[in-house]
Amino acid sequence: MATEAENSSIENSGQTPVQVYSDNSIEVATLLTLSGGFLDVFTYVGHGGVFANSMTGNIVFLGMYTAMGDWHRALQHIPPIAAFLAGVFIAYRMHLPSVLKYLPKPALTCLGFEIIVLIACSFLSDSFPDIPLVLAISLVAAMQNSSFTKLEEWTYNSVMTTGNLRRFAEAFFRGTMPARNPVALREARMFGLVCICFLAGAILAALTTKQLHDYALFIPAGTLLIAFIICWRRQKAKILYLRIKKHD
Repeated sequence: MATEAENSSIENSGQTPVQVYSDNSIEVATLLTLSGGFLDVFTYVGHGGVFANSMTGNIVFLGMYTAMGDWHRALQHIPPIAAFLAGVFIAYRMHLPSVLKYLPKPALTCLGFEIIVLIACSFLSDSFPDIPLVLAISLVAAMQNSSFTKLEEWTYNSVMTTGNLRRFAEAFFRGTMPARNPVALREARMFGLVCICFLAGAILAALTTKQLHDYALFIPAGTLLIAFIICWRRQKAKILYLRIKKHD
């Protein structure tokens, strides 16, 4: 199994397409999804009943509270949506050739930035407003989500689980009906595992957020740090391999 996957080349008007890389291994995917489940419950339970990652949930609550005329609670769900969109935009810009000249490893940069933000947020006082903290988490989560999009050869989502659950169900049925398909069953196992990790992260956040408050953010920061080390070592090994191959 390849440990590094080539993302789609991104074209910018008047610029040459550039190939960028991010880790597509199951190890990294499980760590990212565990963090994704944790952060959603962390912000919902501890910071205003809004989601950091699940924009579906935020949009549902926005519509529901708007219909009820509860404008205060409705408006609380707009900032994380805006921050998530901004994070996607920033991640996209980081993959353009003009930016890659200065930041040649956008996926690792986004992941490292997310770790720094989570650690910084863990030291905030209890009196710190909820909205800026949620905005920061939504922004960096979107950047990470837009940078890590592949689980082996399949597209997945590292901060939301609906699409992953659908892929699990589809692959499971393709693998069992009308005849056994080992490739589809492997896909089902991969997506089943990331869904379980998302659930595990949510459970872990529910058990720790009230007790540890913002210090609970050290948990997802730690899991992301492990993912960062895995990605960095594999990317370093890949560069070394390409240099050796070039001189052969």
